[in-house]
Amino acid sequence: MSKTSKKKASSTSLVASSPGQSPKKDASSAVVSSSEGPGEPQRSHLPLWPEWNDTEVNAEKWDAVKASKDSKNLFDDPEGKVELPASLRVHTWKRPSEYIVNKTPVVVDNEVAFDLTSANEHLLSSELMRWIISEIYILWKVCNTGEGKPVSAETVSNTWRPWEHIYSLCKAGKGHIPLYNAYGKYVVKLYWMGCWRKITVDDLLPFDKDNNLLLPATLNQSELWPILLAKGILKVASTDVPVYSSGRELGEFTVIHTLTGWIPEMIPLKSWYTGDIWKFLKENIPKFQYEEESSEEKAKAADDTTAKDSDVNEINSETDTGTATAATTIPQIVVCASYQPLHLLEKRTSVLTKMADSSESLRQYGLSQLYSHPVLLTRTRDCPLAAPPKPPPVPNWKLIRPRKQTSITDEPKEPPVQKPEEFIEVCSPFINFKLMTVAAHDMEQGAVKRGGYSSNLASFSEMDDSENDHPKNDIIQNSPNTLDVTETNQVTAEDKNKGESIANDAERAESTSKSEKESDNKDKERVQTAKESNTVLQSQDESDKPLLQDTWVDLHNFTKCFQTLLVFHKPDTYAHQCTTAHCQNSVSSRLSASPLSNAMASTHSVTASARQPESNTTYHTQSADLKCTYFLFVDNLLPTEIVICFSALAQWGESMEEKRVSPTRPGFLTARPFSWKSIASELPVLQIQTTASKAALLSLPPGRHVLHIQTRASFAIHVHLCSMSPFVFGDEETVVPHLDKESLRFCEQATMILRALARVVSCFSDPEALPSATKDLERTHGVGIQQQRVFNEAVYQMFCTALGRKLTSDELFAVQTLTGDPSPHGSNEKAADLQSESNPEGWNGRQVTDKEMQAAAVLQAGWKGYLVREILTAARPGTKENLSVTKTLEEMWVSVESDLEKHAVALLRHMVDNGEGIAELYPCREDECNRITFTDYSVPVPEVANSWILIFREVFHVHKNMVLVPKIYSPLPVCILHVINNDTLEEIPRVFNRVEPHLYTPNKSGYTFVAEAHTGDTPLSGGKWCMRLIGSREPVPKLAKETPNNNFSVKELKGYYIPNRKNIISRHMVKVSSDHSATVQFQTSQSDVYIKLSILDNEKEVISNQGKGHVIIPVYCFLAGNGGSVAQTGARQDQGSLTAEGTLTGGKEGSDRHPTDTLVHKYCIQAEVLQESWPLDESLASFIQNLRDEERNEMKVFGDFLDGTSASVGADQQNKDGQKSAPKSTHKVKEREKDKDKLTSKSSFTMGQVSNLDATKPHWTLRVVSDQSKAGTIEVKKDTEKLEEIRAMKLAWETAEPGRAAKAHQNRLRYLKELQANAEGKEPITAETGTPQSQQSGEISVLSKNISKTDIVYTPFFRKSLPQPRLKDQLIEEEQRRERSEKFQSFRLIWDNILEQRKQEKITRREMMKRQLETYVGFQDAMDAYRQKMLQAREAYSTHVLEQQPLNKEEMSVEATEQVELEKNPTQVQPGARKSANKKK
Repeated sequence: MSKTSKKKASSTSLVASSPGQSPKKDASSAVVSSSEGPGEPQRSHLPLWPEWNDTEVNAEKWDAVKASKDSKNLFDDPEGKVELPASLRVHTWKRPSEYIVNKTPVVVDNEVAFDLTSANEHLLSSELMRWIISEIYILWKVCNTGEGKPVSAETVSNTWRPWEHIYSLCKAGKGHIPLYNAYGKYVVKLYWMGCWRKITVDDLLPFDKDNNLLLPATLNQSELWPILLAKGILKVASTDVPVYSSGRELGEFTVIHTLTGWIPEMIPLKSWYTGDIWKFLKENIPKFQYEEESSEEKAKAADDTTAKDSDVNEINSETDTGTATAATTIPQIVVCASYQPLHLLEKRTSVLTKMADSSESLRQYGLSQLYSHPVLLTRTRDCPLAAPPKPPPVPNWKLIRPRKQTSITDEPKEPPVQKPEEFIEVCSPFINFKLMTVAAHDMEQGAVKRGGYSSNLASFSEMDDSENDHPKNDIIQNSPNTLDVTETNQVTAEDKNKGESIANDAERAESTSKSEKESDNKDKERVQTAKESNTVLQSQDESDKPLLQDTWVDLHNFTKCFQTLLVFHKPDTYAHQCTTAHCQNSVSSRLSASPLSNAMASTHSVTASARQPESNTTYHTQSADLKCTYFLFVDNLLPTEIVICFSALAQWGESMEEKRVSPTRPGFLTARPFSWKSIASELPVLQIQTTASKAALLSLPPGRHVLHIQTRASFAIHVHLCSMSPFVFGDEETVVPHLDKESLRFCEQATMILRALARVVSCFSDPEALPSATKDLERTHGVGIQQQRVFNEAVYQMFCTALGRKLTSDELFAVQTLTGDPSPHGSNEKAADLQSESNPEGWNGRQVTDKEMQAAAVLQAGWKGYLVREILTAARPGTKENLSVTKTLEEMWVSVESDLEKHAVALLRHMVDNGEGIAELYPCREDECNRITFTDYSVPVPEVANSWILIFREVFHVHKNMVLVPKIYSPLPVCILHVINNDTLEEIPRVFNRVEPHLYTPNKSGYTFVAEAHTGDTPLSGGKWCMRLIGSREPVPKLAKETPNNNFSVKELKGYYIPNRKNIISRHMVKVSSDHSATVQFQTSQSDVYIKLSILDNEKEVISNQGKGHVIIPVYCFLAGNGGSVAQTGARQDQGSLTAEGTLTGGKEGSDRHPTDTLVHKYCIQAEVLQESWPLDESLASFIQNLRDEERNEMKVFGDFLDGTSASVGADQQNKDGQKSAPKSTHKVKEREKDKDKLTSKSSFTMGQVSNLDATKPHWTLRVVSDQSKAGTIEVKKDTEKLEEIRAMKLAWETAEPGRAAKAHQNRLRYLKELQANAEGKEPITAETGTPQSQQSGEISVLSKNISKTDIVYTPFFRKSLPQPRLKDQLIEEEQRRERSEKFQSFRLIWDNILEQRKQEKITRREMMKRQLETYVGFQDAMDAYRQKMLQAREAYSTHVLEQQPLNKEEMSVEATEQVELEKNPTQVQPGARKSANKKK
């Protein structure tokens, strides 16, 4: 029961934190997901209906003066007219002043009782109206029942008045009475979406065409409170979404929840768990008792109370406080049941069968399925209604050896099976309601058919056959008025001012026949007589009439009659509560765009921000799809029950037609077990689906539990949790800090072990108590013999921790005596320290002999035997050593008792961590999956727009095996974390771009955590990126540095994509001066390209990774070695050779230049296209050809030089006519050297990167990221090694033989010209033909220019097997011929061996087949012989049997004949006489 005096004046939050929950953060705040950062901006507030505030209601302007001045200027609800159920057809809307003329309307007239059934029968065809009336009655009975008849186990002495939810011309307070407002403005206080709301309504009243009021009303027509309250309830009910296929007018909306805020739990009733239902009802609602028993129990309770009061001084105050608290904190509930209405459109046979059975069962108890409504369950009964008579007293003498009564029957008598008495008392305003209205229904049936009030249920009436036996007069006297709501002595304004429609109806009525009029008048007279008599009776007995009638329902029929059990939990009676609410943006648009005809409008949303200074529930604006995530943490030694209430706003401001056209999805709540150390998804333990408010009971076994709760709704959600046990509910930031502590079961088990150990210490010198205490200790810790040593070590470590130092020799001996273990425990550390300090000089670097080993073993055995005897003596009570050890243990135990729980937890934790299988011995092992520790690392996000960035890269060292889970909180939309094992360069697997929980083992170089992200279109200012490293134990791995580094240097290289046969996109060389760790990222302009990024060392792949449109090598350490750079800086000359960019080339020394030492590293970053996934359009063909021409021009060494010198060189050669040219002058040599210098500078210029990149063309981007402090130790440049080698070789040739390039160029042109002439069918032009040499040279130059433009590439035809070319002479040819012949001979030898082996295998297989055939034939022969032997024996036996059969038959026939004769002639006859007689015959 909610209390009006309990104001919600707190402006902080509606969340009532459970004990231990941090109050720093509002639990109703949005949950931080994996992509949300801690620095996310706060969401804006957006209310729906204004939350209730007494101050605002007291300052409300009712505008009653306007109504007195101008009757037309009345208040109209800005949200529009209230939406009635579809079964009620509205004809007109009127004001109370238009409907009630002779009386002044009042809001409340009778404060003692009310009747909502007699005057509202025409509304009972509406299911929603029946629920409103029934639940108002139920609340009246529950909250206003006297002590004589309790309804619940703990009756709340608190009165409830339904009109106290209405406010008009009055102040907010307990017991207020609303007054009639002529202006028509009223405020209704209702509970909705987690808090009390202020809902404004007007006093417009809906009427049907028969002038029947379509809202609930009492018999007093001028009383308005049921009408106004129903209008507010209908507004809230319009937010519910009923299932239209079910034929119902409401979904899961409950009036009791709206009027009180009690949490509704809906339990479906099934026949197969009737026993559980009966057990639940017996525990939660009162039990029927006889009056004598109840009076005796009250007297007994009074006596007990008196005894307790007399002994109050002897009882501990703490016990009294705990008992009182336990008595007052029992949660209170109200139990109801409901059944569904008759749905004749149902096509499923099974459902129709259930409906028929339910209808038949309901009839037996005076209920009708046509009038489906909730009923109140008040009592259970397991005994007869009347107390059985007491048996007569038996004399005492008959009790001495009583005789057993036996009844002799011819058949065994079975004891009769008696059905147990199991009944439930239900209360309802509609019990036997149909029976009381039968007469009136029969009298007006004809009138209803001829145009009276039409109902969709008018053609159905459920009546028993016995109803016709009752006289109608008796029924009329007991039936209420069902046809008219108005009183007989009142005259309405509608009767005085009839409209045109009524006049037309009258004209049509006059045109009917006179006989029909007369019959109608007679029927109306009879009905009016019944009305008058009933009205008089009702006015006399209204105060005496019970609001609810009760009946007893058999438990067997209970599940047939009712389908749902409604359990209303009172949240104020729970010790721990927590609520949270969320709302989304689309509600505001609905509020502003909804028409006035809808149930909700934007009136309250305009001034909502100014009306919420004391708001308790905070609503947050979120994205379009409202999905929220929460976490629930429970740790309890006993089973935990939590009531979870979920409210969902599935629709807002939609009309009935829109609801039918576009079905609304209900809200969902799912709770499933969760662990940060596992990615496995568990099955849900709780699911709630609702369109209004619905609760479910979550039952959890003892222990620690973490549940992941996910909610989803269309517009808004509200979650309310209630429990008698403490819990923590909220987002991850709220729950995670509670998980680093040990569970309660773990602490309880540890405390039990330490207390058992304390009992052993306390009675260590007691010979009688010590054995039992020792057994109790062994039974408590439960470890086996193999694990006993771990327990002993844990005890030793506990004493060391408690004392804060290492144990002395006496203390160590006391611990060894206590545990019974002579092992040195912690003395191993001392021995290791002594061994590490110094060794004797003679023992350094020498091997131990066998004799020395044997001597050491003898010494150790002797010392161990002595120590064991000492321990056994000290462990025997009564000895001197035992007393000394007991004293030492007691002194040490004082330090342990100073912090008993801490040392107990440390003791058990040491056992679990170091003992294999010990954790499985205790039930607290199930809590280990929910125990975590964590550390947060945060760095600022760079303010860069639309770019790839590296956010975090640090190394963590793991010292022990532990499970780690990194979790990212990033304000950026895309952020991926990579974890690399630096020893193996393997990446920890990821699931859905999240690093999965993994068991990290200690390694040498640690693990590198690398986080990459892609920024959005706008830079994020002031953003924080955070990584939470979650571990299973302490301490969590820490950074190799003190603080994380976020200052990186990025070397970015770009270029166009040129397709080639090797599918290589780019190659870049890396040169480092010291060991350098870097991140390599490669990206293509097209996002669907499959890429392989590799790092090569001396052309061997050391690491690679693949991706689509984007690929990254998270971290790689480039090692610096001798000659580790790609090209040594500085110019060097060897035998007159030239250098290009400092690379040594030319000569035989150049061929031996390649490194052979393993310490020399040549790193290359290479990107390749996979699966030919980067096709280019034909429109880019010219662009790609230009890029290829530029590459080819870069490879030319003497391009410009030959263009200028080709003509002169050709003329000289033609003039000499085959003769050798004279030596070149030194002047020409100097000119050529200058030209070569130009070529060198040109080549160095053309090897640069593309400066201005066209983003519309296919291109790529390479990024190498390193620490800012080490940016100068790495150099990345394009791979031009091959091109430099070719250039260096050509320059070396030109240096050795000046003019060689020009001669080769002229020879090539001449050869091409001859080929062209042969192709045209002409002979080559020479000097003999008379062609001038100048013309010939001119043609050659023109031809050379034309031929130079042809795209002939001979590079693929070059076979290069050696680093440097070598002349092929006769020796090399002979050597190659000899190698080929050796290869042929070796192949022939191998081939001959293979043929010989195959031949031998073939022979072996044939011999094996022959042996198998011989074996098979032998088996067949042996089997045939054995079979023949068996056949012969069987034949002989059968022959013998056949021969014996005739003899046996003859003997049997003779014996039978003799026996017959003996029977006929009993006297003995001689055989001779028989023979003679035969002869005579």
